[in-house]
Amino acid sequence: MCGNNSHSSAARRRRVDSMVAKQAKQGVRGRAREWAVRAGLLSGSLLIAFLVAEVISRIFAPISDLRENVTLDGERVYDLFEPGAVYRQVSNEYDALTTITDKGHRSPAVEGNPDIVFIGDSFTYGYGLSDEQTFVSIYCRRQRLACANLAQPGSGTVKEVERLEQYLTTWDWHPREVRLFVFAMSGSFSAGNDFVDNYQREMHMRSQAEGGKSAADAPAAKQGGAAERIIGMQSFLLRHSNLMRLLKFYAGPLLKSLLVAEPGPERMAIALKATQSALRRLDELSRSAGFEYTIYLIVPVQDILRGTADETLAALNSVSPKPAVATAQLYSESPASFYFAFDGHLNPEGNRRLAEFLASRDRAAAE
Repeated sequence: MCGNNSHSSAARRRRVDSMVAKQAKQGVRGRAREWAVRAGLLSGSLLIAFLVAEVISRIFAPISDLRENVTLDGERVYDLFEPGAVYRQVSNEYDALTTITDKGHRSPAVEGNPDIVFIGDSFTYGYGLSDEQTFVSIYCRRQRLACANLAQPGSGTVKEVERLEQYLTTWDWHPREVRLFVFAMSGSFSAGNDFVDNYQREMHMRSQAEGGKSAADAPAAKQGGAAERIIGMQSFLLRHSNLMRLLKFYAGPLLKSLLVAEPGPERMAIALKATQSALRRLDELSRSAGFEYTIYLIVPVQDILRGTADETLAALNSVSPKPAVATAQLYSESPASFYFAFDGHLNPEGNRRLAEFLASRDRAAAE
């Protein structure tokens, strides 16, 4: 009898334990469903809030992602260096009148032999700036020098030295000095960086040598991480979202400093080697053509904000025939105030400060 009672009691405990476990499992499932519903409601609410904010921003604070070059009549310009052309650079931050000389480079114009030839990319060309606002024009006007601005937007050091050589030959120029302005950042592989331009040129040349094999197939070309992919999405986001355009307009420098695409050691090594080759060619050209040359480093605003400008200078100097002149110190007190927030180029104040720096170096050399 006692055995039967014990057996029955154990069975009841098992049933109770089973019921408790079942209820606990149901409770967990219920809570999971509840949290899933909450997460769905929150996501939906955030999406609706974003869409409402997007609509409101488009009504009350519309901003365009447009950046283009147009004639004075509003027609699109396809050749930035058509001799004698006059056009406007237009964006949400500027409307800049641009003059191309009869020799096919940006003003200032020069008759006969220039004293100084400037080479570089869009920062030296003066993207977003009217003719009189570029540091080349300000400096040469103040110093009363005959200058030629051969800078080419979107070019790297290799193409810039090639362009210089072409002009020296075509126009039989014999300048006393050439000034190369390198725009670079060693800690990021984002667009516009001369290290990146030189890397891409080198990879293109390698692919041609290998019978047209895509440079994207090379191991060094596959080092991009998540940050690089996110940065690559920005053109899509900026094209479709006014909120994203407003965010970049008002917080562009900060965003750029927070989201950086690391180059990786292999890509950086290739970029530096290509840069070294171009600088050696400039050095050889200076001796054969009889001019002095100076290399200046311009860094993006995020390099200053991140405190890595010295690292970029060290990287450039590691492959340069002579030490480059740093300019980051000109903008360290308030970096964002010297660059266009949305566009990223040096603004008029940034160019004025650079022109004054060049003039001060001339005064120091003369003393």
